[in-house]
Amino acid sequence: MPVVPSSRLLPCALLLAALAGAGCGERAEPLGTLEQPYPVTVQGAGDQPTTLQGRVQRIVALDPGSAELIVALGAGDRLVGVPTDVKVPGASPEKVVRRTGTIDVGGAIALKPDLLVGTQTADQLDVARIQRATKAAVYIQPAASLLNVEQGAIDLGYLVGEASEARQLVGRIQQDVATIQTKLAGEQPVSVFVDTGFFITVPDRSLLGDLVKRAKGTSIAGPSPGPGPYPLADLREANPRFFLATSDSDATLESLRANPITADLDAVKKKRVVIVPADLVSRAGPRVAHGLEEIARALHPDAFP
Repeated sequence: MPVVPSSRLLPCALLLAALAGAGCGERAEPLGTLEQPYPVTVQGAGDQPTTLQGRVQRIVALDPGSAELIVALGAGDRLVGVPTDVKVPGASPEKVVRRTGTIDVGGAIALKPDLLVGTQTADQLDVARIQRATKAAVYIQPAASLLNVEQGAIDLGYLVGEASEARQLVGRIQQDVATIQTKLAGEQPVSVFVDTGFFITVPDRSLLGDLVKRAKGTSIAGPSPGPGPYPLADLREANPRFFLATSDSDATLESLRANPITADLDAVKKKRVVIVPADLVSRAGPRVAHGLEEIARALHPDAFP
Protein backbone atom coordinates (compact mmCIF):
# COMPACT_ATOMS: atom_id res chain seq x y z
CA MET A 1 0.00 0.00 0.00
CA PRO A 2 1.54 3.36 -0.99
CA VAL A 3 2.41 5.87 1.69
CA VAL A 4 -0.09 8.70 1.90
CA PRO A 5 1.63 11.79 3.32
CA SER A 6 -0.43 13.55 5.97
CA SER A 7 0.17 16.84 4.22
CA ARG A 8 -1.97 15.56 1.35
CA LEU A 9 -4.73 14.40 3.65
CA LEU A 10 -5.19 17.66 5.52
CA PRO A 11 -5.95 20.04 2.65
CA CYS A 12 -8.92 17.87 1.69
CA ALA A 13 -10.07 17.82 5.27
CA LEU A 14 -9.95 21.61 5.36
CA LEU A 15 -11.97 21.96 2.15
CA LEU A 16 -14.91 19.88 3.36
CA ALA A 17 -16.88 21.08 6.37
CA ALA A 18 -17.74 17.56 7.43
CA LEU A 19 -14.22 16.35 6.56
CA ALA A 20 -15.76 13.47 4.70
CA GLY A 21 -12.94 13.57 2.17
CA ALA A 22 -9.97 13.38 4.52
CA GLY A 23 -8.63 10.39 2.62
CA CYS A 24 -8.67 12.26 -0.73
CA GLY A 25 -9.38 9.00 -2.54
CA GLU A 26 -5.97 7.59 -1.63
CA ARG A 27 -7.29 4.91 0.70
CA ALA A 28 -10.55 3.32 1.72
CA GLU A 29 -12.52 5.77 3.85
CA PRO A 30 -14.49 4.30 6.76
CA LEU A 31 -17.92 5.82 7.17
CA GLY A 32 -19.98 5.99 10.36
CA THR A 33 -19.18 3.06 12.59
CA LEU A 34 -17.62 0.84 9.90
CA GLU A 35 -14.45 -0.85 11.05
CA GLN A 36 -11.15 0.69 9.96
CA PRO A 37 -9.57 -1.26 7.09
CA TYR A 38 -5.93 -2.25 7.53
CA PRO A 39 -3.08 -1.97 6.74
CA VAL A 40 -2.93 1.81 7.12
CA THR A 41 0.04 4.13 6.62
CA VAL A 42 0.51 7.76 7.66
CA GLN A 43 3.58 9.97 7.51
CA GLY A 44 3.39 12.23 10.57
CA ALA A 45 6.43 14.34 11.46
CA GLY A 46 8.94 11.49 11.65
CA ASP A 47 11.54 10.50 9.09
CA GLN A 48 9.74 7.22 8.46
CA PRO A 49 6.03 6.62 7.86
CA THR A 50 3.98 4.70 10.40
CA THR A 51 2.30 1.52 9.19
CA LEU A 52 -0.10 -0.65 11.16
CA GLN A 53 -1.22 -4.07 10.02
CA GLY A 54 -4.16 -4.23 12.43
CA ARG A 55 -5.97 -2.63 15.34
CA VAL A 56 -3.69 -1.50 18.17
CA GLN A 57 -4.51 -2.56 21.73
CA ARG A 58 -1.73 -1.06 23.86
CA ILE A 59 -0.74 2.57 23.30
CA VAL A 60 1.96 4.53 25.10
CA ALA A 61 1.73 8.32 24.66
CA LEU A 62 4.88 10.27 25.47
CA ASP A 63 3.33 13.72 25.03
CA PRO A 64 0.33 15.18 26.91
CA GLY A 65 -1.28 16.53 23.73
CA SER A 66 -0.96 13.18 21.99
CA ALA A 67 -2.55 11.43 24.97
CA GLU A 68 -5.42 13.94 25.04
CA LEU A 69 -6.03 13.44 21.33
CA ILE A 70 -6.23 9.67 21.77
CA VAL A 71 -8.73 10.12 24.61
CA ALA A 72 -10.77 12.56 22.50
CA LEU A 73 -10.87 10.00 19.68
CA GLY A 74 -12.45 7.45 22.01
CA ALA A 75 -9.38 5.24 22.37
CA GLY A 76 -8.41 6.26 25.91
CA ASP A 77 -9.11 2.76 27.21
CA ARG A 78 -6.18 1.53 25.12
CA LEU A 79 -3.69 3.93 26.69
CA VAL A 80 -1.38 1.95 28.95
CA GLY A 81 1.23 4.68 29.47
CA VAL A 82 0.99 8.49 29.60
CA PRO A 83 2.89 11.52 30.95
CA THR A 84 2.58 12.28 34.65
CA ASP A 85 0.19 15.20 34.32
CA VAL A 86 -2.33 13.46 32.06
CA LYS A 87 -5.59 12.06 33.41
CA VAL A 88 -7.57 9.47 31.47
CA PRO A 89 -11.25 9.24 32.47
CA GLY A 90 -12.17 5.74 33.62
CA ALA A 91 -8.61 4.42 33.38
CA SER A 92 -5.33 4.48 35.28
CA PRO A 93 -2.48 4.11 32.80
CA GLU A 94 1.07 4.01 34.07
CA LYS A 95 3.01 7.28 34.22
CA VAL A 96 5.99 6.91 31.90
CA VAL A 97 7.05 10.55 31.42
CA ARG A 98 8.06 12.72 34.36
CA ARG A 99 7.12 16.40 34.63
CA THR A 100 10.64 17.27 33.48
CA GLY A 101 9.96 15.44 30.22
CA THR A 102 12.28 12.56 31.09
CA ILE A 103 11.02 9.24 29.74
CA ASP A 104 10.97 6.15 31.94
CA VAL A 105 12.34 3.90 29.22
CA GLY A 106 12.21 0.72 31.28
CA GLY A 107 8.69 1.44 32.43
CA ALA A 108 7.51 2.06 28.87
CA ILE A 109 9.13 -1.15 27.65
CA ALA A 110 7.48 -3.14 30.44
CA LEU A 111 4.06 -2.02 29.18
CA LYS A 112 4.65 -3.83 25.86
CA PRO A 113 3.01 -1.23 23.62
CA ASP A 114 2.10 -1.92 20.04
CA LEU A 115 1.90 1.81 19.26
CA LEU A 116 4.19 4.52 20.61
CA VAL A 117 3.04 8.13 20.09
CA GLY A 118 4.95 11.33 20.80
CA THR A 119 6.15 14.60 19.32
CA GLN A 120 9.61 15.68 18.19
CA THR A 121 10.26 17.14 21.65
CA ALA A 122 10.56 13.62 23.06
CA ASP A 123 14.09 12.23 23.37
CA GLN A 124 14.34 10.38 20.08
CA LEU A 125 17.09 8.08 21.38
CA ASP A 126 14.75 6.95 24.16
CA VAL A 127 11.97 6.49 21.64
CA ALA A 128 14.26 4.34 19.50
CA ARG A 129 15.25 2.23 22.53
CA ILE A 130 11.60 1.54 23.36
CA GLN A 131 10.82 0.73 19.74
CA ARG A 132 13.72 -1.72 19.43
CA ALA A 133 12.75 -3.53 22.63
CA THR A 134 9.01 -3.75 21.93
CA LYS A 135 8.82 -3.66 18.11
CA ALA A 136 6.02 -1.11 18.55
CA ALA A 137 4.99 1.11 15.67
CA VAL A 138 6.10 4.71 16.24
CA TYR A 139 4.08 7.76 15.27
CA ILE A 140 5.68 11.21 15.66
CA GLN A 141 2.83 13.70 15.91
CA PRO A 142 3.36 17.06 14.19
CA ALA A 143 2.95 19.72 16.87
CA ALA A 144 4.31 23.06 15.65
CA SER A 145 1.03 24.73 14.65
CA LEU A 146 -2.73 24.54 14.91
CA LEU A 147 -2.87 22.94 11.47
CA ASN A 148 -0.40 20.34 12.72
CA VAL A 149 -2.81 19.44 15.51
CA GLU A 150 -5.55 18.86 12.94
CA GLN A 151 -3.18 16.78 10.84
CA GLY A 152 -2.18 14.72 13.87
CA ALA A 153 -5.81 14.13 14.82
CA ILE A 154 -6.58 12.79 11.34
CA ASP A 155 -3.49 10.57 11.35
CA LEU A 156 -4.21 9.20 14.82
CA GLY A 157 -7.81 8.62 13.83
CA TYR A 158 -6.66 6.24 11.14
CA LEU A 159 -4.07 4.59 13.35
CA VAL A 160 -6.47 3.83 16.23
CA GLY A 161 -9.40 2.98 13.97
CA GLU A 162 -11.43 6.11 14.75
CA ALA A 163 -11.24 8.02 11.47
CA SER A 164 -14.85 9.19 11.65
CA GLU A 165 -14.41 10.56 15.17
CA ALA A 166 -11.18 12.27 14.04
CA ARG A 167 -13.01 14.08 11.25
CA GLN A 168 -15.66 15.24 13.69
CA LEU A 169 -13.04 16.42 16.18
CA VAL A 170 -11.18 18.42 13.54
CA GLY A 171 -14.48 19.86 12.35
CA ARG A 172 -15.23 21.09 15.88
CA ILE A 173 -11.78 22.62 16.20
CA GLN A 174 -12.15 24.40 12.88
CA GLN A 175 -15.59 25.72 13.82
CA ASP A 176 -14.30 27.09 17.13
CA VAL A 177 -11.31 28.69 15.42
CA ALA A 178 -13.56 30.29 12.80
CA THR A 179 -15.73 31.79 15.54
CA ILE A 180 -12.67 33.30 17.22
CA GLN A 181 -11.31 34.67 13.95
CA THR A 182 -14.67 36.29 13.19
CA LYS A 183 -14.51 38.14 16.51
CA LEU A 184 -10.98 39.28 15.73
CA ALA A 185 -11.79 40.42 12.19
CA GLY A 186 -11.86 44.12 13.04
CA GLU A 187 -8.87 44.08 15.40
CA GLN A 188 -5.38 45.34 14.57
CA PRO A 189 -2.32 43.28 15.56
CA VAL A 190 -0.73 44.24 18.88
CA SER A 191 2.87 43.87 20.00
CA VAL A 192 3.52 41.21 22.62
CA PHE A 193 6.34 39.45 24.40
CA VAL A 194 5.75 35.77 25.18
CA ASP A 195 7.53 34.44 28.26
CA THR A 196 7.70 30.70 28.90
CA GLY A 197 10.03 31.15 31.87
CA PHE A 198 13.26 33.09 32.53
CA PHE A 199 12.36 35.37 29.58
CA ILE A 200 12.73 32.48 27.13
CA THR A 201 10.28 33.10 24.31
CA VAL A 202 9.01 31.10 21.34
CA PRO A 203 9.51 31.17 17.55
CA ASP A 204 6.65 31.62 15.13
CA ARG A 205 7.13 28.01 14.07
CA SER A 206 5.86 26.59 17.33
CA LEU A 207 2.37 25.88 18.57
CA LEU A 208 2.35 28.81 20.99
CA GLY A 209 3.95 31.10 18.41
CA ASP A 210 1.32 30.11 15.86
CA LEU A 211 -1.52 30.71 18.31
CA VAL A 212 -0.17 34.18 19.14
CA LYS A 213 -0.06 35.09 15.44
CA ARG A 214 -3.59 33.76 14.88
CA ALA A 215 -4.73 35.84 17.86
CA LYS A 216 -3.35 38.92 16.10
CA GLY A 217 -0.31 39.27 18.26
CA THR A 218 3.08 40.30 16.89
CA SER A 219 6.04 39.00 18.84
CA ILE A 220 8.65 41.68 19.47
CA ALA A 221 11.25 38.90 19.53
CA GLY A 222 10.79 38.25 15.81
CA PRO A 223 10.00 34.98 14.04
CA SER A 224 13.14 33.09 15.11
CA PRO A 225 14.50 34.16 18.50
CA GLY A 226 17.40 32.27 20.01
CA PRO A 227 16.92 29.40 22.47
CA GLY A 228 18.18 31.33 25.49
CA PRO A 229 16.63 34.19 27.49
CA TYR A 230 15.63 37.18 25.39
CA PRO A 231 17.90 40.17 26.13
CA LEU A 232 16.12 42.38 28.62
CA ALA A 233 17.64 45.50 27.09
CA ASP A 234 16.01 44.57 23.78
CA LEU A 235 12.73 43.84 25.54
CA ARG A 236 12.81 47.24 27.21
CA GLU A 237 13.59 48.98 23.92
CA ALA A 238 10.78 47.18 22.07
CA ASN A 239 8.35 47.99 24.91
CA PRO A 240 5.53 45.58 23.91
CA ARG A 241 1.92 46.50 24.50
CA PHE A 242 1.26 43.12 26.17
CA PHE A 243 3.35 40.73 28.24
CA LEU A 244 2.01 37.19 27.85
CA ALA A 245 3.35 34.54 30.20
CA THR A 246 2.52 30.86 30.51
CA SER A 247 1.32 29.63 33.88
CA ASP A 248 4.46 27.53 34.36
CA SER A 249 6.81 30.46 33.74
CA ASP A 250 6.70 31.89 37.28
CA ALA A 251 6.34 35.36 35.76
CA THR A 252 3.82 37.64 37.48
CA LEU A 253 2.94 41.31 37.45
CA GLU A 254 4.57 41.60 40.86
CA SER A 255 7.83 39.95 39.75
CA LEU A 256 8.03 42.19 36.69
CA ARG A 257 7.40 45.27 38.81
CA ALA A 258 10.21 44.20 41.12
CA ASN A 259 12.69 43.95 38.25
CA PRO A 260 14.14 47.41 37.51
CA ILE A 261 14.54 46.58 33.83
CA THR A 262 10.96 45.42 33.24
CA ALA A 263 9.22 47.71 35.72
CA ASP A 264 9.06 50.55 33.18
CA LEU A 265 7.47 48.48 30.41
CA ASP A 266 4.10 49.87 29.32
CA ALA A 267 2.62 46.40 29.67
CA VAL A 268 3.70 46.33 33.31
CA LYS A 269 2.74 49.90 34.21
CA LYS A 270 -0.69 49.52 32.59
CA LYS A 271 -1.25 46.03 34.01
CA ARG A 272 -1.34 44.33 30.64
CA VAL A 273 0.50 41.28 31.96
CA VAL A 274 -1.57 38.18 31.27
CA ILE A 275 -0.95 34.64 32.49
CA VAL A 276 -2.36 31.89 30.25
CA PRO A 277 -2.69 28.18 31.18
CA ALA A 278 0.36 26.34 29.88
CA ASP A 279 -1.58 23.13 29.28
CA LEU A 280 -3.96 24.96 26.90
CA VAL A 281 -1.46 26.92 24.84
CA SER A 282 1.46 24.48 24.73
CA ARG A 283 -0.19 21.10 24.18
CA ALA A 284 -0.88 19.95 20.63
CA GLY A 285 -4.16 18.39 21.67
CA PRO A 286 -7.93 18.64 21.23
CA ARG A 287 -8.22 21.81 23.34
CA VAL A 288 -6.05 23.87 21.01
CA ALA A 289 -8.93 26.16 20.03
CA HIS A 290 -9.52 26.94 23.71
CA GLY A 291 -5.86 27.92 23.94
CA LEU A 292 -6.30 30.24 20.98
CA GLU A 293 -9.30 31.85 22.64
CA GLU A 294 -7.37 32.40 25.89
CA ILE A 295 -4.68 34.30 23.99
CA ALA A 296 -7.15 36.20 21.82
CA ARG A 297 -9.10 37.33 24.90
CA ALA A 298 -5.87 38.45 26.55
CA LEU A 299 -4.67 40.51 23.59
CA HIS A 300 -8.06 41.82 22.42
CA PRO A 301 -10.40 41.90 25.42
CA ASP A 302 -12.84 44.29 23.74
CA ALA A 303 -13.51 41.70 21.01
CA PHE A 304 -14.88 39.28 23.62
CA PRO A 305 -17.55 41.15 25.59
